[in-house]
Amino acid sequence: MVFPTWASVVIALGAATVVAFIGDYIYNKLTRVPFNPAGKHCFITGGSTGLGRSLAIQLVKENADVCIVARRVSELENAVEEIKSNCLNESQKVIYISADITNPNDVVRAFDEANVKMGRNPDFVCACAGASYPKFFLDHTMEDFEKLTTLNYLGQAFVAHQAAQRMRDSKVKDGKIVFISSMLGMLSFAGWSTYSPTKYAVRGLADTLRNELKRYNIGVHIFFPGGIESPGFETENLTKPEITKIIEGANTPQTGDQCAQSLMHGLRQGQYMIVTDAISQVLRCVVRGVSPTNNLVLDYILATIGQPIGSAYALYMDYVVKSAQYEK
Repeated sequence: MVFPTWASVVIALGAATVVAFIGDYIYNKLTRVPFNPAGKHCFITGGSTGLGRSLAIQLVKENADVCIVARRVSELENAVEEIKSNCLNESQKVIYISADITNPNDVVRAFDEANVKMGRNPDFVCACAGASYPKFFLDHTMEDFEKLTTLNYLGQAFVAHQAAQRMRDSKVKDGKIVFISSMLGMLSFAGWSTYSPTKYAVRGLADTLRNELKRYNIGVHIFFPGGIESPGFETENLTKPEITKIIEGANTPQTGDQCAQSLMHGLRQGQYMIVTDAISQVLRCVVRGVSPTNNLVLDYILATIGQPIGSAYALYMDYVVKSAQYEK
């Protein structure tokens, strides 16, 4: 039986797609290390509120020991009580350490204290601490750039450096370091000049360490959430320009619990770049570069769809900025 040319092409493409799916599945099974929190010492900065607090709760529900780190003792104490109420058994440890992650000496002290109180160095470290104060570029002071770079980028770099060093020296098996970026670490527009660059920088660090730390069997992951219901999100909206709100559209924040569940799902799947929804999945595929795929075939399909959408959105952003009325 002779098939028409178009039918032969369709059959060939179908067969190639099936082979790609099967090959990708086998490759992922062989190379990805799914995350199982049970019995692990999980160290979370920014753990008293928002995503960090919700992530700590998710972890203890899976039998992990958790150390949360933040500056304010009262918030830490409240968070620890809530986290403990979700533990599976009384043998689980939940502790807090008050520390400023923008101070490298404080970061070292926090890891030292966690090691003493838990009896071991962390197996899992997630750097959740961060903040944003959106304004127009020329409305920021020079100090604003330094403050956000120190908190959002260096704070994560300091934590990752200590985590990697201790995991290496303690010979932690399948250690994991998780960076928190943002959708604004994959695209940016008016209003985000002090925040978005720090989240791009975090991705640059994560991309580097994802490759470099394989020599110690340390897994590196990066999470790109959108808005998260938290005190920080409320503060963010106090200074956010109207143009920024127009460009980003209806920005309904997710709860910390929803974001934590998305992050945990990605970690269980062994994904490197982890996102929360369909829009950010498309964006991830468009900007992925040489980072590992989550699904070889779907990533290529979404990247193809996303390219023209991205170009159209760029034109829209430019139109909004150029056509806006500004106060003199």
